[in-house]
Amino acid sequence: MGCGVLLVLCVLAFGGCSVGGDGESDSRSSRREAPLDAPRAGEPRREARAIRGWSAALNRGDFARAASYFARDAVVEQQEEVRLPDRAAAIAFNRSLPCRADVTDVKRRGATVVAAFRLRTGRVPGGGCSGAARVRFRFSGGKFTEWRQLAEPAPGGEIA
Repeated sequence: MGCGVLLVLCVLAFGGCSVGGDGESDSRSSRREAPLDAPRAGEPRREARAIRGWSAALNRGDFARAASYFARDAVVEQQEEVRLPDRAAAIAFNRSLPCRADVTDVKRRGATVVAAFRLRTGRVPGGGCSGAARVRFRFSGGKFTEWRQLAEPAPGGEIA
């Protein structure tokens, strides 16, 4: 996995993302759609809501809200494992993510939940914000206790 993808995922996880308002037109805008943080059919309800809510907060640059989805001492892993001892560390992690990302799929995998994301241009120029990424989440009390970036997903962002 390239360093650019790792950096993108780091930025994705804790900030730099924005939902809507980016000037892109959407031919689906005339149709009613579920809220961006609402789970889709077949997704693990509580966990999908948390992952989508976190992603939406990142996409709008609300790093404090994004950090609120992380438990104290949560573990994040891209190239190396890092523990987030407090809220300030969680905010910093979210703020470090360079790309915006849209959740494309959420699936339960045993005791964890894997989410797929479509990466897009973020707040950091030249951040390599394209393609897809996957993150494995572990939850306790409705909060992320682990956020681990996985190998690059199959084409189309599906969860394998």
